[in-house]
Amino acid sequence: MMKKFRIVFPFFILAVTGLMPLLAWEKFDRVLAVVNNRPIIESEVNKRLEQHRAIKDIPRAKLAYEKSRIIDNLIENELIFETAEKESIEISDRRVINQLNDAMTMFFKKTEDDNKKVAETVVRVSKNLEKLMGDRFNPDIKIDSDLKKFMAFVEKKEKTDFFSFFDQMKVGIARQQIMSIAIGANPPSSEDARKWYNKNREKLGFEVHVKHILIVPKGNSLADEKEANDKLEGIRQKVLAGESFEKLAAKHSQDTGSAQNGGDIGWQMLGQLDPYFANNVFQMSKKGQISKVFKSGFGYHIVKYIDRRAVTYEKVEELIMWKLHSENMAVQFEKWLDKRKNEASIEIYMEDYVEKK
Repeated sequence: MMKKFRIVFPFFILAVTGLMPLLAWEKFDRVLAVVNNRPIIESEVNKRLEQHRAIKDIPRAKLAYEKSRIIDNLIENELIFETAEKESIEISDRRVINQLNDAMTMFFKKTEDDNKKVAETVVRVSKNLEKLMGDRFNPDIKIDSDLKKFMAFVEKKEKTDFFSFFDQMKVGIARQQIMSIAIGANPPSSEDARKWYNKNREKLGFEVHVKHILIVPKGNSLADEKEANDKLEGIRQKVLAGESFEKLAAKHSQDTGSAQNGGDIGWQMLGQLDPYFANNVFQMSKKGQISKVFKSGFGYHIVKYIDRRAVTYEKVEELIMWKLHSENMAVQFEKWLDKRKNEASIEIYMEDYVEKK
């Protein structure tokens, strides 16, 4: 059972410097909690709190609550890492960075077409990130400009500070391996997945069958954007005048995968499509309808609507199996974590610690 204690005296240490005749008193970093003899120190908690405050506004009245939740999170992390050590699970910064490499590659491809240059940038940024994580609490450390851009992108996307995101990735790696090694859970059966589908099929929405023509701007300037838009509008007018959408797609579309099939991308779930693309397709309902020119994350499109239907079981079977298995594993993990908390020696020394309701 987690116990809470109050500290009623300050921590100090004596610092002796060289042959100085006088002793200097230097304040010691306070311990806010101890997990199986592993300390959680105030400076680390405060640093994480400042990182949170850099992303979201936290009222002064809520600071103790937020600080308490950081301590809770660090306690759980310590229990996970302790188990990972016992199971010889390696959770290095490099391992996390390797998992981020694909995301870095996609991010830098948005502004650089040369794959070789993108690869070189990712290697450089990865090395800088590893150095940063090794000295993360040094206020004077210099951060590479490209790394700063990637960190800002992650913070905006994940709605949290980058360091917390990085730490959660590390915990996630340990958690996944602990679940498979120390916990284990039987995967769901096909019958379980089918039952879930029959019960929730109306919530799954539908899949659409469309054809499209894609034109990608040559560069990032407004002139390049306008040129792509105007070219596609010209193609659209030809379709509306009676020319074959499929032949024009084969001739002009820059989606090489579908162009040879007349722009046909087959049956697709809306959730599998680019959000902007999906939003425009969602508004279409008449067979043979031609959309206006619109922009997605890939470029400019016009779409020919073919049909829609309820999502088939075969289309989502793997997703349902994964969902049921993940939920089961999550439940088992929480039970395991509660058991570890009850077995562990956990002491909290933060005077204004707020219990989680």
